[in-house]
Amino acid sequence: MEITPYKVEGEINYNKVVKEFGASFIDERLKKKFKGLKLVERDYFFAHRDLDKLVGKRFAIVSGRGPSAHMHLAHLMLFKFVKEMQDKFGCYVFIPFSDDEKFLFDNKLSLEETKKLAHDNALDIIALGFDPKKTEFVFDFENMNQDLYNLSIKCSKAMTYGTVKAALGLTNEKNIGVSFYPAMQAAHILYPTYKYKLPSLVLIGIDQDVFVKLSRDVAYKLKLTKPGCMLSKFMPSLKGSGKMSASDEFSAIYTSDSDEVIKKKIKSAFSGGQETIEEHRKKGGNPDIDVAFMYLKYFVQENDKKLDEIYKKYKSGKMLTGELKDYTIKRILEFMKEFRKNRKKSEKLLPKFMK
Repeated sequence: MEITPYKVEGEINYNKVVKEFGASFIDERLKKKFKGLKLVERDYFFAHRDLDKLVGKRFAIVSGRGPSAHMHLAHLMLFKFVKEMQDKFGCYVFIPFSDDEKFLFDNKLSLEETKKLAHDNALDIIALGFDPKKTEFVFDFENMNQDLYNLSIKCSKAMTYGTVKAALGLTNEKNIGVSFYPAMQAAHILYPTYKYKLPSLVLIGIDQDVFVKLSRDVAYKLKLTKPGCMLSKFMPSLKGSGKMSASDEFSAIYTSDSDEVIKKKIKSAFSGGQETIEEHRKKGGNPDIDVAFMYLKYFVQENDKKLDEIYKKYKSGKMLTGELKDYTIKRILEFMKEFRKNRKKSEKLLPKFMK
């Protein structure tokens, strides 16, 4: 098992990860405060830092986006959850687009190309229905304001190169910008606290937790409220192992995929079914490792009763793998139809999010 902000490999033992990272599990008592939010109730967001101290008070959500050629559904699932949190708690949402990070880490991309990727990803996020009055987008290359820049410099002065290098495992950096970028990331996380006096709650995958830990150290030095976070598990790739990757087109479903491509990807996805129909009817399938079922559980099946019914039927062998995949395809295509319709309006809405 290896988890860094830039690489995730091996079988993930989440109990071990939480212990090693020094985070806390979201217990049943805390879960009650997120009633109706399926990704908490179903343990996708499963760990936290200081969540118990923030919920019930005014707080801001920070969830950034490192631009890629196309967002996949696990990316979208995160921002769908951010939107649900905004709806439930009425909170301000700050979404920084790290086009500068992409530019620094990828030698093949030009500055203009990274800006284009960020804009394209932003249109996907807007299509989820965020409230522009309570949501702020910042593209580091385009509309970063003086306050954010000043904060990044203050963060850089509060961080040593040795600390950053050890925390992120940096070796043979391609340029000095790579070493500076963690200060920019800390500024993103602390911006609502610095600018609006709102404590930050960062919603991220557990592989990005190191940036929260670095930011908490910086916050202490700058006499700002330490950010809290909610940490998610990884959505498995369509191949059944490892997490989805924007660089592997066969590991994920992308927002740009056609209906036919989506169907083919789900049809060929890793399943928990048996090799033959007869064997499946006799032994049943394993929904806990079935990729199609996980798409239902975490993304497109809101009804708990229906999800439980599918789980039991598949596990008992009454529902075949093909039937489960067909149902999952139907639900995903329903979501994508609405998503595409909303995305056509995103371009006109974008200026409202760029404060």
